[in-house]
Amino acid sequence: MDKISFTINGERHSLSGTEVSSSTSLNDYIRNYAGLFGTKAMCHEGGCGACTVTVSQVHPNTKERRVVAVNSCLVHVLSCHQWDITTVEGVGASHRDIQKRLAEFNGTQCGYCTPGWVMSMHSLYEGSEAKLTERQVERAFGGNMCRCTGYRPILDAFKSFAVDVVSSIQDVEDLHKMKCLKKVKDKEEDDWCVIDNTSESLLSLHLSASRWYKAYTVQDVYKILSREGMDSYRFIAGNTGKGVYPYKTEARVNIDISSVTILRDTYTDENLVLGAGMTISEVMATFQKIRKNNYDFHYLEQFYKHLELVATVPVRNIGTIGGNLALKNSHQEFPSDIFVLLATVEATVTIVDSALKFAEVKMQDFPKTDIKNKLIVNVKLPPLSMSHLIRTYKIMPRAQNAHAIVNAGFHFVLDSKKEVSSAVLVFGSINEHFIRAKETENILKGKKLFSDETLQIAMKTLQEELKPDDRPPEQSPACRKSIALGLFYKAILSLSPTVNPRYRSGGEDIVREISRGTQVYDTDKSVWPLNQPVPKLEALAQCSGEANYACDRVPSPRQVHLAFVTSSVCLGEIVDFDASEAMKLSGVVAFLTAKDIPGGNNFTPKDVPWQNYNEEILASKTISYYGQPVGVIAAVTHKLALKAAGLVKVKYKKSDKKPVLDVKSALNAPDKEKRIREDANVKATERGSDTTHVIKGTFSMGDQYHYTMETQSCMATHTTRGLKLRSATQWMDLVHVAAAHATGLPLHRLEVEVPRVGGGYGGKASRSAQIACACAVAAHTLKRDAVLVLPLSDNMEIVGKRQACYTEFEVGVNDDGVIQYLEVVYYSDCGCSYNDTAGLDIAGVMTNLYSSKRWTIKGYSVLTDKASNTWCRAPATTEATAIVEHIMERIAHATKKDSIDVRISNIAPENNAIKDIIDTLKIDSKFDERKAQIEKFNSENAWVKRSLKMSLMSFPISYSGNFAVTISVYHADGTILMSHGGIEMGQGINTKVAQVCAYILNVPLEMITVRGSDSFTSPNAMASNGSITSESVAFATVKACKELLERLEPAKAELYEPKWIDVIKKAYDKGINLQVNAMTSSLDHLVGYSIYGACVAEVELHALEGTTQLLRVDLVQDTGRSMSPALDVGQIEGAFIMGLGLWTSERLVYDPSGKLLTNNTWTYKPPGANDIPVDFRVYFRRNESANVGVLRSKATGEPALVLSVVVAFAIHGAITEIRKEFGYNDIDWVPLDTPCTVEHIMKAISPNVESYKLK
Repeated sequence: MDKISFTINGERHSLSGTEVSSSTSLNDYIRNYAGLFGTKAMCHEGGCGACTVTVSQVHPNTKERRVVAVNSCLVHVLSCHQWDITTVEGVGASHRDIQKRLAEFNGTQCGYCTPGWVMSMHSLYEGSEAKLTERQVERAFGGNMCRCTGYRPILDAFKSFAVDVVSSIQDVEDLHKMKCLKKVKDKEEDDWCVIDNTSESLLSLHLSASRWYKAYTVQDVYKILSREGMDSYRFIAGNTGKGVYPYKTEARVNIDISSVTILRDTYTDENLVLGAGMTISEVMATFQKIRKNNYDFHYLEQFYKHLELVATVPVRNIGTIGGNLALKNSHQEFPSDIFVLLATVEATVTIVDSALKFAEVKMQDFPKTDIKNKLIVNVKLPPLSMSHLIRTYKIMPRAQNAHAIVNAGFHFVLDSKKEVSSAVLVFGSINEHFIRAKETENILKGKKLFSDETLQIAMKTLQEELKPDDRPPEQSPACRKSIALGLFYKAILSLSPTVNPRYRSGGEDIVREISRGTQVYDTDKSVWPLNQPVPKLEALAQCSGEANYACDRVPSPRQVHLAFVTSSVCLGEIVDFDASEAMKLSGVVAFLTAKDIPGGNNFTPKDVPWQNYNEEILASKTISYYGQPVGVIAAVTHKLALKAAGLVKVKYKKSDKKPVLDVKSALNAPDKEKRIREDANVKATERGSDTTHVIKGTFSMGDQYHYTMETQSCMATHTTRGLKLRSATQWMDLVHVAAAHATGLPLHRLEVEVPRVGGGYGGKASRSAQIACACAVAAHTLKRDAVLVLPLSDNMEIVGKRQACYTEFEVGVNDDGVIQYLEVVYYSDCGCSYNDTAGLDIAGVMTNLYSSKRWTIKGYSVLTDKASNTWCRAPATTEATAIVEHIMERIAHATKKDSIDVRISNIAPENNAIKDIIDTLKIDSKFDERKAQIEKFNSENAWVKRSLKMSLMSFPISYSGNFAVTISVYHADGTILMSHGGIEMGQGINTKVAQVCAYILNVPLEMITVRGSDSFTSPNAMASNGSITSESVAFATVKACKELLERLEPAKAELYEPKWIDVIKKAYDKGINLQVNAMTSSLDHLVGYSIYGACVAEVELHALEGTTQLLRVDLVQDTGRSMSPALDVGQIEGAFIMGLGLWTSERLVYDPSGKLLTNNTWTYKPPGANDIPVDFRVYFRRNESANVGVLRSKATGEPALVLSVVVAFAIHGAITEIRKEFGYNDIDWVPLDTPCTVEHIMKAISPNVESYKLK
């Protein structure tokens, strides 16, 4: 019997196929079969990096061993033949420098993404033999996402291993010589663990419902197809295509072609021949090698740079050029960069059929070529002399890990007269049938390429020829057309020997420098370990993969996996269910609906604070939004449950009402009276009499997905008392109460346990209860343990987002910009329920900084036909700050005053302290000096502009809720174990309370450990939210420690200069209780406060592309005396970068039917590692001595996010400068929709091709 063999961390694994299914990924195998939970998963698309592992494999042709990072979620486990796989657990104890360094640099917060980062760096380091530059490191992590840290500390940690780093810390202990933890017999000490030297003959494996083959020759491939038939087969190499186009059905025959030698071959005859099975990384290495020695392939340097923008390092490591082209062939709308590059140089594709006949196809004809039952063998790139002028481009919604908005290639050949003898103009992402601009190519022939006359003729022809299709959620046809025209102009600018100096930069790519960060804060050693910059207590456990999350548990024998069946209509009623097809699948256990819920069908019980409206766990009849859970499938595996859920048929009585999906639609809806609720009404107490300018306008802030790396998750297990829920929640009490109500169990028979949460940001507060209730109900009803982990698409569709906000305003000001009156009306998009609305709170925050006696504010909560929106990091404060700061920008524009001066003139007298922050920040950031430099830069550059702006905040903090702390001291060694009612989700609450405990008790920090939270030790706890949890728990810790010290006084009095352990032992002997608890509650009357802050941002904008680069950010925040400065820096940076995504790249798009179209990593784009500020400087306010907060510390988890609106202001400033180059004389404010995506930027610029010139 044939077997597939590989190693994981040195341990041999052999599979015959019967153990797995045709959908079992390497990630599934690592977690569910090998029981290694350090490797995570989130997207299952190769888009987040949480699943990254290191692979050592031998090239089938060269026999060279290479070490690469791989997305384990994409690779099928049967593709791993003769691989040596290392997970985060396998980075042995003597080789943990990467893990230690990352922990020491505070490069981990929630920690869910951390193993993926570690393994990406481990792979990079091993594969490069420890010869990395800072630039290589910084460019290598486009495939690793992190929502918590803001990336800067991660990059700093990893760049410390670079050979060119300043003050390099080179103590890696020969990491690149890493050996397997467990050796296989008969191998020398220094060898990698290759299992055996299996002869390369066709392998055949029987799976339960399909066959798996591993082929080594083309003949093998067609022998298989001849035997099995060609009705249902799939060629598999890297398998990365499923991350873009998931398989709708599984093939009956799967053929692994990754080791077919002819497909992995490369050589140069007249052409450069690249085997179709070569990975993109191998192709890039080949390009680097060939371009150095062969001028006829000079264009490969550009191709290499372009390929750096394709996918991610792990995807490029296994994704093949043949697979990429095959994807283009089967999905012609696919914006393949490989295809664009090859079409630009008119390369050819070789294919072979079942008769082993080879045929060569022109690249431009390939998308329409029938390749059914054919195999792509290679591509051939022609030699081109230096007279061939070539440029290629890719415009993306963020710097890395994104498909093209538009990609293009330009190839010109000029004769001796500098006239065009031939031209190739290739564009991707225009429409699925458009490849080359033939009309423009023809009109260029015989004309001098570098003349304004030719340029304008070509531009007008191209403008007519380009006809982009409308394909949501892709960016608009107008946007893509503008970019395509801009790229043609950019190519001409870059190639022209003589260009007006002001235009030259338009032809250049924006080059990103290596990022750097500065953190400035004071620390008082007299109070250490309080106020001491220390790494998080859990950091090393997270970096080593030892930190477990809610569902990182070995399953019990009868455990079932759950999957929601969700509605495929937005509005309507359920008529009937048909689960018969799902139930036919072997391993499907049950299908549950609302009628199977034994208790209340509601996950927002009113006996928990803030929940005022019932929301159903499963829709019983009425459907309120597209994607609403209507049923639950239980099956023996996760993927089987998902498959079965897709087979359940639901019959609906569909409403004829048009879904209302945004505030503006709600305001115009026939039933608007039922949708709009007034929540705030603030009336002016005076009105100024010096109105010289009246400004009317609107302002919108979009919604935002939380993007927690751990999706909503819960595991329910049976105990002798009842049920235990391991829930990924920020709100244990809500989960506890709601799940008890749903199951009909009394609360004392149901326990909630939260070891830690892999990112929350508000998304796992009230919303986590729905998942926990469904899991608890299934476990209770079926009498089996159950686990529910939402796939990313379900998570994005089911769970509400940040509330979008639409504002209308009118403001009257005098010539100095002082507000005489202000009338504001805002509308907060709640989704289908008023629960968690920010409608009331926005008004209060708006009036927290500036003088507001003359302000009239009305605030409304609005119902729309979407998932019930919820809190998202800095709810209400984000909208409120943005609205007011936008109005200040509008006032400055109308009065032609400096926007900072306008702000200062409107600050309320009680907030004058912020003026010192402004003055200090202007000095630290060299604001005036840089502003002058920017004015000079803009005057010298027509198509690249810069802008510098400032934003301010006064962020209110108020305390609420119960937070308990329990401290246990062990008499034998004096060590301390703490438990509390807060939820550790990356903010460092465990570390902070340990520092407080160590400070009050005067013991070393290393004597203290903090365990996860549960409803027994911390019952009735409030949600961890609002940036107050760390302080609230710290206050309870102080109370508990003081009580403990009082208890210890009698024991201490009997000893002379005793040590801690002596006191504890004496207290134990005296029968003193060494466990103490305390609680923070409203009875403590903690006084709230405001956090001042200011931020300066400098942005660079490329007019021809609509792309931006955040050059520098200077941010100062009033932190008081930070409990843990290093952690608070991370909170500030992470919050700001999350806000950066809100205002720039994160765009949620809905179909008119109500379906969310941006529901995966392919379409939804938070900032990546190369989107953060090139220069990021964070300052804690100096000389802050206010005695507020807990132990004089102020909150840091959310405030910095509200300052990020400054980036939108800076982008707007650059747009207004660019519009001048197009001849616009803007008197009125230039509208800019948010987020400031490429589409919205191009719309605001409104370019006209008549302005494109060379001279």
